[in-house]
Amino acid sequence: MKKLSLLLMLLVALVAVPAHAWLEVEGSYWFMQPSGDLSIGIDGLQGTTVDLEHDLGYSGRVGTPDVRIIVGKYVEVGAEFFKFNMSADNTIHREVRFHDLVFPVDADVSTKLDATFARGFVRLNLGTEAIHGGILGGGQYMDFSTKASSSLVGSTEKDVKAGMPYVGAFLELSPVEWLGLRGSVCGFKWDFGEVTAKFIDAEVGAMLKLDWFFAGGGYRHISVDGDDNKYPVTANLKFSGPTIFAGVHW
Repeated sequence: MKKLSLLLMLLVALVAVPAHAWLEVEGSYWFMQPSGDLSIGIDGLQGTTVDLEHDLGYSGRVGTPDVRIIVGKYVEVGAEFFKFNMSADNTIHREVRFHDLVFPVDADVSTKLDATFARGFVRLNLGTEAIHGGILGGGQYMDFSTKASSSLVGSTEKDVKAGMPYVGAFLELSPVEWLGLRGSVCGFKWDFGEVTAKFIDAEVGAMLKLDWFFAGGGYRHISVDGDDNKYPVTANLKFSGPTIFAGVHW
């Protein structure tokens, strides 16, 4: 009975103490490193699977800004938006079929890959300033645009848009008043008709907390795996790298 009473008192304390402000606005900059492979075909004809680094020449980091807004207390509503634009030039050493063009061996190929992510979510945030977290769920819109060109055969491009739900969890610790540690993970697997997709987004970070302002850094990893048999399009992409962020809350 005593243990049960202590447990109930602990639960009441976690819920009774405000864990978060009513409004939080955060901006971040992600030093993202792309990797993985993709294949883009047309009219049922499979394209050549190309590696982002070795075939297309994507070897550097891409600066990616991100903005996140969260409103509410306990039950919170949020939105996040980020996009990146990257390009590379490389000489391919094999024949590559990309969408409706075939690039010959030793062709100099320029490519562009642009992506936009827009998210809306609801999350349950319980706990104290020392430790709080919860679960979340929402929807995500993804827009991938690819373009490849060569002076030998011309240029081609393809846009792929997809929407999917996701679920996740997050946790934030403050061992001292001015220091915060946080982590989150979300994702989903989608299998509907001719489209199969899976994504995972995981992030960890540490921050300094000064009253209504906070700033810090961390690491983020996103993986996107998708197949659309209609075109067909196959992508196994990973985006990873350190982040810096700052924000305010009231």
